[in-house]
Amino acid sequence: MKELYISNREKKIIEILLEQKNGVSLDYLSDELQVSNRTIYRELSSLESTLAQYQIKLIRELDIGYRLVGKPALFRELQQQLYASPEEFTAQQRQSALVIKLLTQENEVKMESLAIDLQVSISTIQADLVSIEEVFKAYQIDIERKKAKGIQAMASESNRRLIISGLIHSEINEYDFFQLLENETKAQDKEWGNGQNPFLKQLTKEDLYHVYAVVKQFGQHYFDEVTDSQLQRLVILLCVSIMRLREGYQITSFKTNTFLTDSNQTKSLETATAIYEFMQKLYGMTIPKEEIQFLGLQIQGLNVPLRNDFFSQEYDADLGYKVRELIQLVSNEMDWNFNQDETLFHDLLAHITAALKRAIAPMPESNNPLLDKISTQYSQLSFSVKENLTHIFPLIHFLPNEIVYIVIHFASAYERQPKIQELKALVICSSGVGTAKILESRIRKHIPEITVIEISRISKLHRIDFNEYDLILSTIFLQGFETEYKVVTPLLMDNEIKSIQLYVRQIINEKIKGKVRKETLVLTTPQTDKSEFKEFYQKLTLANGVLENFDLHQTIGMMDLNSIISAICESLEGEFLTDGKHVATKLMERMELAPIGLPNTNMALFHCIDATIKQPFFSIYELPNTMDVLGIDRNPVHMKRVLMMLGPDPLSENAQEILGFISSAIVESDLTMEIFNSGSEPLLNNYLSGLFLEKLKK
Repeated sequence: MKELYISNREKKIIEILLEQKNGVSLDYLSDELQVSNRTIYRELSSLESTLAQYQIKLIRELDIGYRLVGKPALFRELQQQLYASPEEFTAQQRQSALVIKLLTQENEVKMESLAIDLQVSISTIQADLVSIEEVFKAYQIDIERKKAKGIQAMASESNRRLIISGLIHSEINEYDFFQLLENETKAQDKEWGNGQNPFLKQLTKEDLYHVYAVVKQFGQHYFDEVTDSQLQRLVILLCVSIMRLREGYQITSFKTNTFLTDSNQTKSLETATAIYEFMQKLYGMTIPKEEIQFLGLQIQGLNVPLRNDFFSQEYDADLGYKVRELIQLVSNEMDWNFNQDETLFHDLLAHITAALKRAIAPMPESNNPLLDKISTQYSQLSFSVKENLTHIFPLIHFLPNEIVYIVIHFASAYERQPKIQELKALVICSSGVGTAKILESRIRKHIPEITVIEISRISKLHRIDFNEYDLILSTIFLQGFETEYKVVTPLLMDNEIKSIQLYVRQIINEKIKGKVRKETLVLTTPQTDKSEFKEFYQKLTLANGVLENFDLHQTIGMMDLNSIISAICESLEGEFLTDGKHVATKLMERMELAPIGLPNTNMALFHCIDATIKQPFFSIYELPNTMDVLGIDRNPVHMKRVLMMLGPDPLSENAQEILGFISSAIVESDLTMEIFNSGSEPLLNNYLSGLFLEKLKK
């Protein structure tokens, strides 16, 4: 007898029918389950096919209602199966199981067969097929309906595996999964077969253990930084791949031109190749190159550590520019300055780098209530991030959960200064304590930045020092009241909440700016030890050296870019370089490796580190005529200014930080880009002086 997979509501109906042997009315079932008669009628219709498997009939008799008819032994068997069945089998789980069944079948399958397998009615299967259409559409999967034969899912092998593995992953708890794999000897065949999770049984036990054993061998070298969820996804996908390969299904049409080409690709392919070498020995089968590339792409999409320092060969200047643009756009819309948060920039750069790779062949998402809660709590931020991601990456489809993870980075940056965000509000209410408490409760629920709320009657306003409060709210208009305040209703409507949230962000921004303005350079505080002072002095010396050597140079006319860069490097030989020709060659090679033109400007940033460079250096060279170079957005840039940034190799952390201040400032905003693009030497000198002073004060 097949296992019984039914919803909680269906299970409850069967329990009632087994207890009430003389029959129950439709109204009785409706009252017991707290649903409408129509819903009960639909559930009873669905149950008929389930009960038929046990040779039990559901009949309806006038004046009695519904009751079960069958042999006592069959009732006992049904009851045993009922209590042995999983506690939860939601509509979503049923639909996931339906998708897996369709994708693992190469031939047509009849509706009746699916209904029997999933223990539901044919009408429920038809309704489920409508519900899963969106998933199929996103993965270019077509459902063909053939008269008298049934239905068939038409999909590429790569999409089949992604969906099957993604759905299995979403239904298996990480703790249970790894506990099972780490205790292989305890997981006897009988226990595996009697397991309560039907999705785990989609995987062959031996294949799963083999895959996990191989992946574990690479853990310390490649997978030690990934999350449990990501590792579980990879293990399940590889297990599904092995099972499909053993059945003769290979990936033969994988689009290799979509495989990203960066420095991480080689390591991903090497890891995928090594994993499959083990599998070939275990199973004695040949693995096509498309299989290795497909697995390599999935590995490449994991959140592996990336070097994001500006001078690294691995640094993606184009993506770095787009991440800066994303931060700027979100800052503008949220009226919150995220631009100064370098931690946010580097976290986003690392995350979006991996997210773009995952977007090439995305797996279906698992349900995560926490992500839903974050999306709701930061609704405006979520909307802004989603809209601007679409604007900056129009050809990339980010799944909802991926967007929320990006929102989390912004939310973390927003929450990083809790002391500044703790606001004190005065609430003026003339309607009594009850109304005031309602308003206070609404404020605490929807505006957590307001941590202190004091309530006052109008008759006591003359005793209050309004300067003690960050904002004042009143339920009535206060004629002649000179201090700034906002009028709100006691129930605090949604539009009022949004208005106050915007007002709060403005206040917090002003407090942050005020904090920066008030900070002074104090070298004799008790907390500052000698080593801290020494490091500060080193940074100050480096910054001063860069500033002293900065200039806006006018170059003479030359025919080609190579000659211009060679002439610049030759002029620096002696004081800054020991081998100008070598540095010029390296700069040109770097330009060939990755575009350096800055979009919507007339400048390009030439940069490199080398052992022949003596000290950090930054200057700007004005050309007599424009030259076309490729921009980091892959569009032409009519270059009029060469921004030259050089550093010794190895580059110290302090030197990297000082030069990083400049590279970040160049693309920080439209204003700063225009300063570097067309500013005079005095303006540039003043700006860099202020930049270093502001950064080093922190």
